[in-house]
Amino acid sequence: MGETRYIDFSDAAIRAEAKDEYVRDLRDHHYPDLRFRYLKDRRRGAWYTVHDGKWQKAADWPRCGCKEMDARLSSIQLLRTASDRPDAVLRVLYTVGDVVSWYLERHLNAATISKSRKASCRSLAKNWLLPRLVGMPVDHLNTVTLDRLLVQPMQAQVAPATVCNAYRMLSAAFRTARRLGLLNVNPLADVRFTDFGLGRLRPKGARLFPRDVGWLMDLLTQRLLKSPGPCMLALLMLGHGTRIGETRQARWDHFDLNAGWWVIPAELTKTRTRLELPLTPAMMALIRWYKAQQNKPSVYLFPGGHGHALTGPGASLAIASLSTGAWSSHDLRKLARAGWQHLNVNYVIAEQLLNHAMPGLTETYVQGDLSALKRQALEVWHGVGTSCVDGLDLARRFDFIVNSQ
Repeated sequence: MGETRYIDFSDAAIRAEAKDEYVRDLRDHHYPDLRFRYLKDRRRGAWYTVHDGKWQKAADWPRCGCKEMDARLSSIQLLRTASDRPDAVLRVLYTVGDVVSWYLERHLNAATISKSRKASCRSLAKNWLLPRLVGMPVDHLNTVTLDRLLVQPMQAQVAPATVCNAYRMLSAAFRTARRLGLLNVNPLADVRFTDFGLGRLRPKGARLFPRDVGWLMDLLTQRLLKSPGPCMLALLMLGHGTRIGETRQARWDHFDLNAGWWVIPAELTKTRTRLELPLTPAMMALIRWYKAQQNKPSVYLFPGGHGHALTGPGASLAIASLSTGAWSSHDLRKLARAGWQHLNVNYVIAEQLLNHAMPGLTETYVQGDLSALKRQALEVWHGVGTSCVDGLDLARRFDFIVNSQ
């Protein structure tokens, strides 16, 4: 058992006491609930605080110095009191790497965040944020250091949108840590992405337009028999404006082919809002035909391996097999929205079909059941269209299927 010695806590005093190998623990009368213990390598140590009468590790030294520990002590004790796991080691966020790692763990454990969003955050942290900023003390982070160490290296290799996503994740991490009292100051509070001079980010331009409906539907009609999976994936997205993640995970029990509804559960949607889509007679006929073509029974319309749905990369490859890279799954969704606009579909109806998050006032005042209007919009879109714009004309193009049902 080593000796416990009382000192006035300072980093210099801790280094001085490290020379006496008989001293194991350091205490300070000004901090009765705080203890310092040397590790085997006496150039390093750990801070411990008291919770429910037991000493629990709070941080590592010298990564977390005396001043930093003093600043964090009240927050750590408060969080331990409120924690549902008081025995867990609570981090002191001393470096940018601490903040990013803490935020990433918190993000990955959130049930409300989609798998794709979690994967994106994990990738940004692993490939950019941690390699570039891991050891930087929080109080050294500012616009200049962020631009030199992260923004400039990223913009030389990736698109501005990816740089912006990395910045937004880092900014969210610091903002959340500050709100929870884990940081005294948010060094990015007054920093804006536009400060880095990369210009305003603009949405990616569409590669499919309403004038392209004719040749695109010709392509899907010609390829359907040879490639039913990719074509049906594209038809569902084009027909309803759904996202690729929602569509590739569609299950047969999401479809009511008698009442004519496709219900996408909230956990599969980006907005975490249940989406109910009317099915037109022609689309139902196509879905019934497609089900009859499946060789192996599956709960999914687009099965992947090992009993799971088709993966995100697999779905993108399926679309690429049709487009040869000229357009993407998101272009199908954009085309549906543009088509509805040309068909004079009401703005709110179109936004509900896309399952976009509604602005506050719009959501407050639009409370009624708009099912009939959504069905009417899709019947026009799936039909011949108008004199101004072509519809998908499913019944004529796929008459060999629709008329055989």
